[in-house]
Amino acid sequence: MKLILIRHPATEALEKRIIYGRSESPLTKEGVASIAWAAEYLADVDLAALFSSPQTRAKMLADGIAEKHPGLAVQVDERICELHCGIYEQLTMEEATALDAEDAHKFVYDFGFHRPKGGENFEDVKARTGPFLEELNELARKEGYNERPIAVVSHAMAIRSMISHLLGYGLNDIWHFHIQPTGMMEIDYDEKDRWGRLISMTAPDSLI
Repeated sequence: MKLILIRHPATEALEKRIIYGRSESPLTKEGVASIAWAAEYLADVDLAALFSSPQTRAKMLADGIAEKHPGLAVQVDERICELHCGIYEQLTMEEATALDAEDAHKFVYDFGFHRPKGGENFEDVKARTGPFLEELNELARKEGYNERPIAVVSHAMAIRSMISHLLGYGLNDIWHFHIQPTGMMEIDYDEKDRWGRLISMTAPDSLI
């Protein structure tokens, strides 16, 4: 199975360092411009399928990519939404610390297992993206998508959870990957050996 994992474009919340896992945020000017870059970059790639998180910042990018691929529908899947930050949604880190310093510290430094009130931890995200990837693997096998990549437009933590699943990286290792807005990661995954390989990474550096 060949995958292209794509992070959503830059947003105002990201620029202002606001915590916004499931919250919506408008794209920045650079974020909007990067949609055209991504669409053009993938225009000549024979995509087998295109999946997107339902969150607006991801769906806008997926729709832009789809415009260059007539007949290719964007398939929305809730399982590739971003990590839910619970009570810390739409707060700055300073505001989160003022709300509950001890809990906010755990939210940042023990995100793998600490679940903020109303939110998720990293293991929760892996629990939903893992089955999603297994279904993609089965789809690729059944449809014979040996050389045709499947594009997935998602979010930083959701993509890291997929990297963990596909490449076998542990919680501490996923931070070695800098996943930029509108950044793409091409991964080959061998379903027989359950082994993945990172092929390439790219991003619109001149726009962000």
